[in-house]
Amino acid sequence: MRGSSRSPRRRLLGAASVRVTHLLFGLLGGMLLCLCTAPSSARAQLDIPEVQGLSGTPQVEAGVELLRRGRPADAAALLRSALDADSALVSPAHGAAAYWLGRAYQQADQPEKAGSAWRTGLRTLWNVGRFDARLADAYLRRLTPEQLRGERLYAVDVYRSLLGRVGTDTSEAMRSLSRRRVAQMVPLMADSALARVIQQDRSTAPAEWTFEPDAGAALVEWWRGLDPLPATDANERLEEHLTRLVRVRQNFACAERVSAIDDRGLVHLRLGSPYKQRSLNYEDGEFFKEVYRFGVNVPPSSFPKSEIWLYTHIDESGFYLFAEDNTSDCFRQAKANELMPRYLTRQRADTERGLNIAYSALMAMRAIYRELALFHINFSTRYSKIANYASWQEMQATAARAAERSGSGSGSAGQRSTKVGAGVGQTRRVFSNPSMGYDYPTRFVSRMVTRAEREDREAVERREEAMPRQHTALLDETARLPVSVRTARFLDPDGTTRTEVYWGVPADRLRLGEAGAPASSLIAVSAAQYDDEHRLLQRTRGRYPVEVQTGTDTRMIVPSPLTLEGATGRYHLGVQWGQYQLWASDSPSEGKRMGPKRRVATARVDSLEPLRAEGPGVEMSDVKVLTLPDTSAQSLARPTEQATPYPFRTLTGDTPLLLSFELYHLAYGADDRTRYSIAYEAKGETKRGWTEIFRGTDTQRTSTEMTMAGTDRRTTEAILLDLSEIQRDEPQDVRVTVRVTDEVTGATVSRDVEFVLRPRAAEGTQ
Repeated sequence: MRGSSRSPRRRLLGAASVRVTHLLFGLLGGMLLCLCTAPSSARAQLDIPEVQGLSGTPQVEAGVELLRRGRPADAAALLRSALDADSALVSPAHGAAAYWLGRAYQQADQPEKAGSAWRTGLRTLWNVGRFDARLADAYLRRLTPEQLRGERLYAVDVYRSLLGRVGTDTSEAMRSLSRRRVAQMVPLMADSALARVIQQDRSTAPAEWTFEPDAGAALVEWWRGLDPLPATDANERLEEHLTRLVRVRQNFACAERVSAIDDRGLVHLRLGSPYKQRSLNYEDGEFFKEVYRFGVNVPPSSFPKSEIWLYTHIDESGFYLFAEDNTSDCFRQAKANELMPRYLTRQRADTERGLNIAYSALMAMRAIYRELALFHINFSTRYSKIANYASWQEMQATAARAAERSGSGSGSAGQRSTKVGAGVGQTRRVFSNPSMGYDYPTRFVSRMVTRAEREDREAVERREEAMPRQHTALLDETARLPVSVRTARFLDPDGTTRTEVYWGVPADRLRLGEAGAPASSLIAVSAAQYDDEHRLLQRTRGRYPVEVQTGTDTRMIVPSPLTLEGATGRYHLGVQWGQYQLWASDSPSEGKRMGPKRRVATARVDSLEPLRAEGPGVEMSDVKVLTLPDTSAQSLARPTEQATPYPFRTLTGDTPLLLSFELYHLAYGADDRTRYSIAYEAKGETKRGWTEIFRGTDTQRTSTEMTMAGTDRRTTEAILLDLSEIQRDEPQDVRVTVRVTDEVTGATVSRDVEFVLRPRAAEGTQ
């Protein structure tokens, strides 16, 4: 400082030119403190355009300080200037300048400008290969359904990148952001998946979560595993989730929750839009007259707003009750008893006061359950019980009034009555008749509260068992193509693993019109291979025109297998099929035209391990299942040449099956020859589990063993499988185990293959 005569503004600028950034904060803070206490004339000495002469990073830091001190307009001016000079400006201490500009606009009650600043700033960083988590989160929180439709793929990439940073940034701001994002996903995740993300269990409050170091990678991998169309570049399931997330943020926000959404929003994220969604409306004139009575201390506000959501299109048990919290506008999952104030459901004595309150509770129950019973059968029997009891009370009261007017006696033997309430139109008479099974309302209400608690608990247990953790509607409108698929791994000479995907479909199941009519269609198939992090490694495609014959077409359409090569580490496969209708062209020379997609199918195989490229120890390919046209001598003489892949799960005992596999790394003995034994065994599954097949008291286990010798360390073997002896009168699961033992080293390896064995009279293959 050259002299004390300079103004505070000039001293600030002089310091900024010669001091480091943290000194700027101290002086700016002192200046702002002075301005906050100075008269308005002194406040005008802060000339924002002159402050904008600072370099980029100090401008961001000064802007953040201005914002924290309640000066959003000045902060916005300063940050705008910084971004004009560098649109991708990022402060090492505070992150993206665009994030803070949006915060300044937000604090100044300019939400449209805030959203624009976040959207533009994020896109700018994205285009230069940079990312700011808070900026990305702000952009996503401001998305509307209309905006999402226009930038869907970009928004999904941003969301995926944001999740990928969970656990990598331990700052408090990032931990809070990550807890919110993960809390929105926890209801969708199995315990095993969640264990890879947080170090606590599901019961721990989200505010106490600590994240695993690789939580972000686990989340990204988990979402990739949910992709319903794994052979496309997009993840349609993640797109659907983000669409739901935008919707619930607009409709079911809850600032009091770590997740920032209430229980309705969490259920919507899990299951999508309900089949029916209704606000419960039972407070009519009769309700007010019978419930809000003298001596019953329940104001209308004590009955929470409530809704019922039905997901009966997924499972009949799929209904959810929601009630508004007492202290906020957020809704929580509720049970029927929670739709009434605790004041009414509490157990009461058979005093005049207790009976008066119990009468109001009874009438509230009748109104509430009458509404609930309209929507789900779970409440019907309770409503019937309550309605019958309330009607009996009303009939006895009507009879008593008639008897009083006529001066005659009323009531049956053993019946008692008590007058409750006070005031004009407020008194009621309640009755009990134990001989007829009717207690006073105090006891009836108590029993119904207990019954409701038990039945609702059981209903929740049934629902949790039957309802999926998440439900997608992506393929609901598309018919399913009945494809059967198997995979087999083989070791190539270069030490990498080759995977064959063989698939098929019954020709008669490919008809798109009337049964028995000819049909032309095209099946397009795409198979993709991903590494352990679900990054795409390769893709292969195929197109297969199919002509279905007139009448019953018993053929099995089994095209050539798809092949994916070069695997050296754990990998994942995704396959999808689409059946397109083919239409005749106007000109025969043009061939057939492709029509609309009519059916789809998908399959995935996760966490495949490559075969061992080297010994020691024998290695074995997967068993490839093939079928022969017949068991004639000609077919058996050269079986592998006559056989075709058999991808189907079901077969009959007389289906001629060939099990083919390769062996690798066989050891040489002292005579420079390999020697190994092959055994296979077929077992069936009964209600008691896996066991040998029995017929009567005789064991009918189908098994065989043979010893082989050769000169090559790798070889191909084939076994003709005969399951005719274990044929049953009903379908059964059969597991065939092929076990190979290297007789030189004693090492063993085995592979399993499974079928559903159907009676010979049963027709159809799947």
